[in-house]
Amino acid sequence: MKNLVRYSLLVICVFVFYSCKNGIGGSTMTGEPGELLVVINDEYKNSETGDKVCEILNQEEIGLTQSESPFSLILISRNSFSTTFRSYRNILYLEVDKKYAKPQIQYRKDLWAKHQAYVSIGVNNPEELQNVLEVKSGNIIEYFIQSEIERYQQLYKQANNQIVEKSIKKQFDINISVPNGFNINKIDDNFMWISLESNVHSQGLIIYERPYTDTAQFGKNALLNYRDSIVKKHIPGPSEGSFMTTEYIIPIQSKVGKYINDDYTVELRGKWRVENDFMAGPFTSYTFCNPGKNKLITIEGYVYYPNKEKRNFMRQLQAISRSVSFDKPTNNSEE
Repeated sequence: MKNLVRYSLLVICVFVFYSCKNGIGGSTMTGEPGELLVVINDEYKNSETGDKVCEILNQEEIGLTQSESPFSLILISRNSFSTTFRSYRNILYLEVDKKYAKPQIQYRKDLWAKHQAYVSIGVNNPEELQNVLEVKSGNIIEYFIQSEIERYQQLYKQANNQIVEKSIKKQFDINISVPNGFNINKIDDNFMWISLESNVHSQGLIIYERPYTDTAQFGKNALLNYRDSIVKKHIPGPSEGSFMTTEYIIPIQSKVGKYINDDYTVELRGKWRVENDFMAGPFTSYTFCNPGKNKLITIEGYVYYPNKEKRNFMRQLQAISRSVSFDKPTNNSEE
């Protein structure tokens, strides 16, 4: 538990320093990680429209083992949207007004504070607001989530674990930002396992690579089969004969994006469990190619925190995983 408290205090201190140093117009970004401030017309705050807005935005976060919304919502009226609130980290500003002939959506960064994420939606009537949110809520939520991840990445650059980072660099020839508090549990051929441990909570990162042969290796089943073979071999459970594996009762989410180094990456989100024991939790993995070595690399983050909210812990691991970069190739040829 002491490690968790020390790690949390370190992140908060670095965050406060960074915000104060870089705030726009002397403004410091406010609000807690995972919070979203929603501003709406005064007449719609305590109404069916306000309830519907919250219902749409509170849809269950993908890839967690218990029901959690993507953000903790704070709904206020435009009349209450004073200077105090304008420095909030995530703001969704909703305006219903006859002046909007058609819906308008605007995405902005650093509007009133450094690292702030802001989205405004202008519509003609309440029904149109509901329709726009139902269609665009996925993109809007993803925009705020990405902003949260980028903030964690900024923090970790300020409080990085050079020992662990150098070991990962030596083993896999990748650059990655790992915060203080993580320790190396195991290093083997083409494999590394690090984690941050407390008395009640565990955040782990598993990194492994293999030769890249063809695109079939990026298939969902191929990735999961290889994952199971790796964690069975390297991640033991607390009792004799127990080991980590994948829970297939809950559907595994698969998505392709440019998460790593702005290049082709497969993201998997699902549930891990321990065979012959009762431990379980969410995991997210990113698989990508290191072109310089012709190797396929997977970075997987997992959380163990029984019966507690895991959303922010998972985003921290996503931030670490997505921070990967490669050294630029050097030209050693003589002119």
